Amino acid sequence: MKNIWKISTIIFVILFSIIFFRENYPSRIQNRLSLPTISHEQLLFEKYEYKNKIVFIGDSITLGGDWSYLLGRNDIINRGINRDTTNGVLNRLDFYINQKPKSIFLMIGINDINCNISMNTIKTNYSEIIDKILSNNVQLFIQSTLSMNNNPYRINIEESNKKVEMLNNYLVEQCKLKSIQYIDVNGKLSENNILSPKYSNDGLHPNEDGYIIWKQVILPYINKLQ
Repeated sequence: MKNIWKISTIIFVILFSIIFFRENYPSRIQNRLSLPTISHEQLLFEKYEYKNKIVFIGDSITLGGDWSYLLGRNDIINRGINRDTTNGVLNRLDFYINQKPKSIFLMIGINDINCNISMNTIKTNYSEIIDKILSNNVQLFIQSTLSMNNNPYRINIEESNKKVEMLNNYLVEQCKLKSIQYIDVNGKLSENNILSPKYSNDGLHPNEDGYIIWKQVILPYINKLQ
């Protein structure tokens, strides 16, 4: 009887371990634990002045760009937050738009995809973000979500990039419907819907060459802003 109990316990532990890692719970837990960092950064961002500024909103991909230097302007504020999602952007959006920034450049969504958030939820959040910005008469530029060539979350790359393509197609439709400028950064950094290795060292974030290409894509729109 004791042997049966031991064997059952071993089988349970093995099955639990397989499910735990197959369903990517380590990354999910890590993402949950990172939320207080976002809250801390939100409190910090309340101290800044956004009126008549160009605000870049996004996750660590946006955060990694030194936009003031790259674009040669002193009226740009980078509000990328590590691990942020569409829901995170939606929750902190009032900090910016209430002060009437000059314009917003938005790129968000890859962390939603990597955290297995449903496409319907991502689209709903994105639609609310767009509507809130437009209802406050703030000029909005939507930048396409970047594809990947390596996924640190152990999620199937092909499946993730298909979701990126689905999201970007949705954003194109929304921009046409609501007369918003859509900027296809992903189209310049990716080949066959896969982030080009020459523009990323880790398969997720742009490297220096990647940010230079990104700058070149958005610079014509930046130069029109007085």
